Amino acid sequence: MFARLRIISIWSCFIGSLFVSIAQANQLPFMSQSKIRVVVSPGERGFGEITLDNPTAEAKSMHLYLEDWYYLPGGTGAKEFLPANSIPTSACPWMSFSPADVMVPAFGKQRINYSVNVPPDATGARFATLFFETSISKSMLSGSGRSAGLDFNVRVATLFYVEVKGTIERTAKISNLNIQPSKEAKGSLDLTLDFENTGNTDITTSGNFNLMNNEGLVSARGAFNNVYTFPGGKGSFLGTWKDKIPAGDYDLVITVDLGKALTDAGIGRGPVMTKEASVTIGENNQIVQIGQLQ
Repeated sequence: MFARLRIISIWSCFIGSLFVSIAQANQLPFMSQSKIRVVVSPGERGFGEITLDNPTAEAKSMHLYLEDWYYLPGGTGAKEFLPANSIPTSACPWMSFSPADVMVPAFGKQRINYSVNVPPDATGARFATLFFETSISKSMLSGSGRSAGLDFNVRVATLFYVEVKGTIERTAKISNLNIQPSKEAKGSLDLTLDFENTGNTDITTSGNFNLMNNEGLVSARGAFNNVYTFPGGKGSFLGTWKDKIPAGDYDLVITVDLGKALTDAGIGRGPVMTKEASVTIGENNQIVQIGQLQ
């Protein structure tokens, strides 16, 4: 989930933090693709290219290298980066690219070629990050009132998702349905669920819920937050009913798209999970009973 010019890491020779202004960030080279999903059959190789654009009047020297990455626990989409080949889901051993060092001309472009060589016995999915690192200057005001120059490194990234064709399993478990008065909006109800990725690839979800009355009409509907997981990862759904619901018995229908990442990448659609539960609501949105998810 990187924006076009998202700054991933900053290092300096000083203790403390340095922040890059929006104006400075707009002067950084950027990639044509921030996410790349590659589907390759076992024992075969996939190829592609990334275009690096330099929007400035100054040539930029860039160093390229691979690292591992994964979603942090919780399913929010927050990421952690590690040295290459640090984790079992690393795609770094399968990947190569060239050139490793480039000089992108002023207002120019540079094409980066990459390849993914999938072993014959490979299954599931692997992940990697291709970082593009460069130096920029920042003026610092010294104690004497003079301006001092400081160079520090910034990096932007392209995330790789490598799937082994014919071996992918997008499966999940949804459990622990709970409905409680909303903590954020008085008079509303919060619906929460636990999500677990039981497959062998990453899953980005989108989901919604519909509360149906005895006549089959929708009395309430809403959307869940997206959840981002690697295999074995867990997260939580939250949806809110903002209006008062008449007392009565209802059927709650929950739909979760496990293939949102495929749709976003434009390479297909994934499985959709549907769960149902009975819900009895009393006066003033009081929850009387919640049935088991089916």
